[in-house]
Amino acid sequence: MSSTRKHRSALRTRWHDWRTGVVNKFRSRTPRRRSLRNEWLMLFGLTVVAAALLGNSDSLSVSDRLVYDHLIGSLQRPAPDNIVIVTIDDKSVAELGRWPWKRGTHAQLLNVLSNGAPKAIGLDIILTEGDSVTASGDHALALALARNRRTVLPILIVATEAGAAPLLPHGEFAAAAAGLAHIQLNFSDDGVVRSAYLQETLGNRTWKSLALAMLEDVGHQSPPLQTMPADAGDKLMRIPFLGAPGHFTRVSYIDVLRGTVPAHFFRDKYVLVGAAASGLGDLFPVPHPDAQGMMSGIELHANILASLLEGRSIRLATPAAITLFTALPALLMLIGFLYLSPRLALLLTAGFTLLICALTYFLFHHDIWLPPSGALLLLWLVYPLWSWRRLEVALRYLKEETDRLAATAPFAASAGSNRRSWDFLERRIEAARSATRRMLDLHQFVSDNLNSMPDANLVINQGGDLMLFNRKAQQLFNSLGAHLERGLHLQSLLPHFHVGGDVSGAIGWQRLLPPATTDDQSATADIEVRDRLQRIFLIRATPSQQPDGVMLGWIVSFADVTALRATERLRDDSLNFISHDMRAPQSSILATLALQRSGQIALDQEALFQRIEKSVHSTLSLAEDFILLARAESRAWQMEELDFASLLADAADDMWGLANDKRVHIDIRTDEPAWVHGDRAMLVRALGNLISNAIKYGPAGARVECRIETVSSQVPDGMPPWICCSIRDYGPGLSAIDLQSLFKPFYRSGITRQIGIGLGLTLVQTVIRHHGGSISVSNAEAGGACFTIELPMALPDHQDGISSVSR
Repeated sequence: MSSTRKHRSALRTRWHDWRTGVVNKFRSRTPRRRSLRNEWLMLFGLTVVAAALLGNSDSLSVSDRLVYDHLIGSLQRPAPDNIVIVTIDDKSVAELGRWPWKRGTHAQLLNVLSNGAPKAIGLDIILTEGDSVTASGDHALALALARNRRTVLPILIVATEAGAAPLLPHGEFAAAAAGLAHIQLNFSDDGVVRSAYLQETLGNRTWKSLALAMLEDVGHQSPPLQTMPADAGDKLMRIPFLGAPGHFTRVSYIDVLRGTVPAHFFRDKYVLVGAAASGLGDLFPVPHPDAQGMMSGIELHANILASLLEGRSIRLATPAAITLFTALPALLMLIGFLYLSPRLALLLTAGFTLLICALTYFLFHHDIWLPPSGALLLLWLVYPLWSWRRLEVALRYLKEETDRLAATAPFAASAGSNRRSWDFLERRIEAARSATRRMLDLHQFVSDNLNSMPDANLVINQGGDLMLFNRKAQQLFNSLGAHLERGLHLQSLLPHFHVGGDVSGAIGWQRLLPPATTDDQSATADIEVRDRLQRIFLIRATPSQQPDGVMLGWIVSFADVTALRATERLRDDSLNFISHDMRAPQSSILATLALQRSGQIALDQEALFQRIEKSVHSTLSLAEDFILLARAESRAWQMEELDFASLLADAADDMWGLANDKRVHIDIRTDEPAWVHGDRAMLVRALGNLISNAIKYGPAGARVECRIETVSSQVPDGMPPWICCSIRDYGPGLSAIDLQSLFKPFYRSGITRQIGIGLGLTLVQTVIRHHGGSISVSNAEAGGACFTIELPMALPDHQDGISSVSR
């Protein structure tokens, strides 16, 4: 129960610290985020209001009309073959005389056209008055109209005190005509004809347009419903012009009258008769910049008639659709600002611009007019407005952060950072530049500290990704065949290490990086692992936190404890051997004295002293071996230039007593003087150990051969020659196991009967390696063991006589 309470208390503490950190972090960022969020919401709402106002007003009508007029030119298509315009052109005026012509002339034209059996004739000539000179002309025209029964005459709309009123054709013309229609066109604010009313309500009657009357009243054909839009209670049709002026089939009035154009040419066609000659005042501006944009009234009616036959008219989108189309790109752009960088937002603005243009073009070719100016204006206003506000907030935040960094940064700003600029943005940039320099200096400081650490160190973020590492870490993982780089996940590095002796026992990164709290440092993990090179590392993960307790990451160190563990094992082995071999002689002395005192044995004084002396010498030898090995492994060396032959002779002299006892002759051979740079005492001791072993393990009366040679043939250019010293005995030789383990501490050959603890050859190897050389052992062909020492030679120098040695 006690451990459970402690666990729950720890959990509550961690939860409280985490919540406190989150709340403090949220509070520090809330004012800025709330201000920016409120501005975004305000701009969002203003965009919706502006879209509603712009989309359904004429404030941008000028730009919309420019777009509309250019799109009209893209609707060009072939004129239908069943519409023919009989034009009162300059040629006809020249032949028939000044306008107006006699009514009998128009009667002759109608008779010719009637012979061709057209579907309908639209006579766009005002006939509101009778001919006061010749009544016969009016009568002939009335008879032609009555005979034809396919002609539609126009009415004239005049202004009266009661308002607009229709002025009908002369009585007998109106009675004889197949139908009456208005020819009123609709002029935009700029005076351009873009539309016409298919129906006009005057008084108590609705009058159809000339084209619609020809189609319905004479041709007995109803136009498709989509060509009959209702705007403001009347049938306003936006004309989808088929082409520029002169696009329809045209024949001259005089050519029809004289039979140049045969009557059967007009069979089953819609024939429009109207003025097109210069000076007659029947030309109107149309949305076609080419061909000077002037089109005759009769051709305008031909365009209306052709559009009715095709079932086409340009319909204005609904107010809701216009508002949505105007607002949606800007609103989507505002949403995009929350997630995109300024560059991507600019690209998105360009993309929305192209999308608006493409959608307008596409819908216009499907006879729907969706004004794009409002959408483009809002889109182009939203980007700079929001970019300005975001830049303002960013600059304010940058100033706050740079001021805070300036107050807390451990490094001062570089020279020149205090220079004041008149430009506000330049001052902010300079502050950011100074902050960046501080951060770079701090980063360099951290990097230098990391590189100065003796262990391999990795800096890991909360997700386990590598952020920083030092040179030791790079060297460590390079030796394992791994390449370190930022962003690499820690889990990909850990398989190079395993726990215990099992290579497959890889450690997980979550286990290595446990969660930590502000007051609990027990979460620091210490795990001992091995790599594939059998090196031993102690991995420690130390959590890094902000002052408010927010977790930043971990510092993971890899401490190479291979030498430490080897030293510990050597210490344990040393203690084991000391406890046995050094205590054994002392125990023997105590046992001998106890037996002598009790009377169980009776040794004479000389024998007793010899036995005690032998045990004491054994103890002293063991102690001396330990002292010499400790000195060899320490740094307290006194280096000088030495004659190697002299060293070997001194070692042989030290072993003279031992050699004399076994009647062993020590033979030293040298070809030429050989100098080394080393410690005399240690080298003499090492050579003495080798000679001593050769004497001990060799037979009595044999000899020990010591030979010194210089080797230069296999030495690279610029390097000094090597001294090769071989010490050979004529004993039984060494086994294969001995050859592999002879230089290990506390190892003793299986055939030895000599007193010792196995440190003599370990001392020799330590001394030789410290002098930059090497030692090896082999069995000689004629029997016995042969130890070979290789040391770099010290060559004479012209200035100093003897130079130091470097391997």
